[in-house]
Amino acid sequence: MSAPAGYTSRQMIFDDQFSGTRLDTSKWTTYLGASAIRWDSNGTLRRPYSGPNLPLTNQLEMFAPNQVAVDNGLTLTARRNTPALSPYAAAYPWISGVVTTEGKFTLPTSGWYVQVKAEMPDQSQGMWPAIWFLPGPSGGPVNELDGYEGGWTGSDPNQIMHSDYFADQGQQQDAYGVGQDVTSGYHIYGFRFIPGKSITAYFDGRQVWPVRASSGITITGEPYEIILELQVAAQQASGRHTMTTSATPSASMQVAEVQAYS
Repeated sequence: MSAPAGYTSRQMIFDDQFSGTRLDTSKWTTYLGASAIRWDSNGTLRRPYSGPNLPLTNQLEMFAPNQVAVDNGLTLTARRNTPALSPYAAAYPWISGVVTTEGKFTLPTSGWYVQVKAEMPDQSQGMWPAIWFLPGPSGGPVNELDGYEGGWTGSDPNQIMHSDYFADQGQQQDAYGVGQDVTSGYHIYGFRFIPGKSITAYFDGRQVWPVRASSGITITGEPYEIILELQVAAQQASGRHTMTTSATPSASMQVAEVQAYS
């Protein structure tokens, strides 16, 4: 990817094109977590597994390293869980992949731009791909930023992008159409964070969602880490998200490159 508008290659502070056949473990880890804590479903999941600390509420999946693959590109795969895949199949009906920069790389608190080139899975049957950000080991306030979430209900879930920021004033969110089927090819998802000023999401370089401090929203610089994951929606999310059925197939989120700029 070339540098986003307003930035140069000299401002790039992170880049991974997932070349070769191994995940670069100097940049990524394969468990879900934040603030130096591996999320383990409140002690239910032992290493190397991880999962949300509120299992089987909004999500059906747990995470395992064997659902993460690199072959000149990153693949995160969600499939139905079985005893052959994990010892937790009875409690977690799906098993999927996640990578985070937890403990490896932290975005600067002075501001940043992250862009991800990815092809999303079909989201019409419960798949919930996400690109999001939480504070790293140095801690601080926890104002979660979900740059991209897929699978929101609408006439075509594969053209809907959801973004939200958990501000001090409450959740700032929107689900909006991007005008293209995100499962039919690679697109660039960009996120610009300027503390005290704005948060902006971009789709192929086009602004699609803003949060502005001028609207009374506090935007706090935090030591964010990058999280890429493929979730699977549970029934409790049915008010906003598509659902799995007995026929929902395995699905993969493909990532070609991740860059960050200061």
